[in-house]
Amino acid sequence: MIRNELKPRKCRSCGVVFQRQRSMQSVCSPACAAAWSAKQRAQKEARAKREERKSLAERKAKLKTRQDWINEARDAVNKVARLRDILAGHGCISCGAQPKARFGGAVDAGHFRSVGSAPHMRFYLPNIHLQCKKCNRDLGGSHTNYRKGLIERIGIERVEEIESMQWTAKWSVEYLQRLKKVMNKKARRLEKRIEQRKEPA
Repeated sequence: MIRNELKPRKCRSCGVVFQRQRSMQSVCSPACAAAWSAKQRAQKEARAKREERKSLAERKAKLKTRQDWINEARDAVNKVARLRDILAGHGCISCGAQPKARFGGAVDAGHFRSVGSAPHMRFYLPNIHLQCKKCNRDLGGSHTNYRKGLIERIGIERVEEIESMQWTAKWSVEYLQRLKKVMNKKARRLEKRIEQRKEPA
């Protein structure tokens, strides 16, 4: 009885179509077999490293306190506020000083209603604006000038609305984790748009 010839197959390593000698054969030569084996090992090692990093991140997350999550969410929200104003071409909300041409450390995210007096507005973006370090830190927030700048930017009615806002803030860890994730994603989009604007036409 004549044995049926196996159908040709595309080599998983080099992509060349070859005539198989065995039904389970997936590569065309010993060289491709070695290359394919090395690729499989590298992929396996990469998966193991990803799983290890994920496991480590999960263990670290379990050790974080609620305050840790509040701080991380705050940093993400503040970054979005700064980048939003940089993209819009705004300077310091209090004195108008333009930020230096870099993302980190050049400017603060100042709160119109401070976190101390209005903790419920800690993450409320309309209450947070780019502010130079001098106004925010050395001048204690420069509130009078902040208010003037905010009125020029959004109008007196909106400012008075922010001044009258009251609610009780009770953020769960799950909410803070989600907020951090959403704000980090938004920050990356803003950074990309700022970089695109810098590129020469």
